[in-house]
Amino acid sequence: MKFLKKVGVSALSLATAFSTALAIPTRPVSAAEEFRGQLESVDSVDANGNVVNVSYNNGAVTGKITFLENGIFRYNVDPSGEFEEYAEVRKDIPGWQNHTATIQAQSDESDKYSHPDANVSDKGTTWEISTADATIVLDKATAKMSIKNKDGKTIMREVQPLVIGNQTVQSLNTNDDEYFFGGGTQNGRFTHKGKSINIANESGWTDGEVSSPNPFYWSTEGYGVLRNTFQDGKYDFGEASKEVIATTHNESEFDAYYFVSNDAEVNDKAETLLSDYYEVTGNPLLLP
Repeated sequence: MKFLKKVGVSALSLATAFSTALAIPTRPVSAAEEFRGQLESVDSVDANGNVVNVSYNNGAVTGKITFLENGIFRYNVDPSGEFEEYAEVRKDIPGWQNHTATIQAQSDESDKYSHPDANVSDKGTTWEISTADATIVLDKATAKMSIKNKDGKTIMREVQPLVIGNQTVQSLNTNDDEYFFGGGTQNGRFTHKGKSINIANESGWTDGEVSSPNPFYWSTEGYGVLRNTFQDGKYDFGEASKEVIATTHNESEFDAYYFVSNDAEVNDKAETLLSDYYEVTGNPLLLP
């Protein structure tokens, strides 16, 4: 593909930006929240400026959508209802007890963001939450989410509602012409279609091992996802089922930043999505 060379440079700097954040062994998180299971319905959606509150499963669990820019939003479903700003740093690692690492370069309330107002529309069977560049669609009966760009094209679609437990899983539709990039330094791998990658530091530099993981990936459909977590995970980009991608982390809440591109060409999509990613995380430590 013509875009591979250009994307490769950006991907290298992306891996560098997250070089140490997940340098930790695998361990599931067991939290105290009561809700465990699958989202089943959307009860209500209420907007207040750039923040949208969502009630699921007859009030059993709540979600929060925060628009930072017209094409950047955060989606957090937290059974505890606390919606912490920053991901919890793992304290079980020697030397990490006083670690203050954050995935974001600044708070969601930072003046760096424009914080566009979200518009909520009741479409009968769905709720639509939109800004100038993106529309989130929540199915009332199933709680499944999809994302449309400003032209109305669906660029991301859940095939199953979110599953939240000791592991949190998002399952998305994929198609034959869609390719995936990211995940940090995945040695010997560049595009991940039809494969699974571990978002965990395996301290290895040989083919198939992971030396510098990053919980971010982007799709040639025009969206990117950054999971706001330091917990280990696994991203299946169609290995188990060629029509489904499943991204899993060992945590009991779902917290992710989404990036939406309205570009037509893959090169331009890559540039937009990576630029938006850096707006949230800060620029990479080294030049590409």
